[in-house]
Amino acid sequence: MSVVVLTSAGHAPGVTTTALGLALCWPRPVLLVDADPHPTQSILAGHLQGEDPFGKGLWAVLAAHRERRGVAAAIEGAALGLSSADGVDRRYLPGYSNPGMVELFASAWPEFAAALAARPDDVLVDAGRLGNAGLPGALQEAADLVLAVTGSSLVDLAALRLYLPLLTGPDASRQVRLLIVGPGRPYSAGEISAQFQAELAEPVPWAPAEARAWSHGAAPGRGFPGGGYVRGVRRTATTLTDELDDLRQRIGAPR
Repeated sequence: MSVVVLTSAGHAPGVTTTALGLALCWPRPVLLVDADPHPTQSILAGHLQGEDPFGKGLWAVLAAHRERRGVAAAIEGAALGLSSADGVDRRYLPGYSNPGMVELFASAWPEFAAALAARPDDVLVDAGRLGNAGLPGALQEAADLVLAVTGSSLVDLAALRLYLPLLTGPDASRQVRLLIVGPGRPYSAGEISAQFQAELAEPVPWAPAEARAWSHGAAPGRGFPGGGYVRGVRRTATTLTDELDDLRQRIGAPR
């Protein structure tokens, strides 16, 4: 259905945690892809409590591409399940198994991005921190929406100013929005939108203690599922799916 890419300019608080939280709150089937070019395997170590991918993830995708077995089919067997109390099918495709694999994967991006765009479920891609080359070209072309994740401090926004042109330039995707984590610390969402002349996604609350339940696999408090942080992330996820449906309806794509 839709491909949403999340990335940052370097100082954004928790692109991976935000992507994971959105996936866990996504109201319909979704695949979360770890495509961070600075691999940390933080979801495997944190939320999945050290789970061994046993050859799954992007390594399996790359092998299928090199052996001409078809990447689309390989994705199904390369993904892990994410916990889902509400019965929604949510899955996770682990990222690069070592830093050297990032360059090896470059040849697979066109086929891989096309396979993601053709999936019947939604896809959230954690693209990590932008480098000087921006996003992989095939991924940016396949994206229905790119979310530039940022905090609201001057340090966050200074980095964003340097790298946002890589997403919004003449050869980049036109569907780019800012996803602010913790607006009002100190700059408001309105001030940031006006300064960058950019559209905003529904913001995510600043709640580092609560976020550790996802980022580090910490034991959640008793009120975590219904707390303000989870409610905020769920609101963002629901708003995004509604807007993606509207976008696809406007361009005549199947829902």
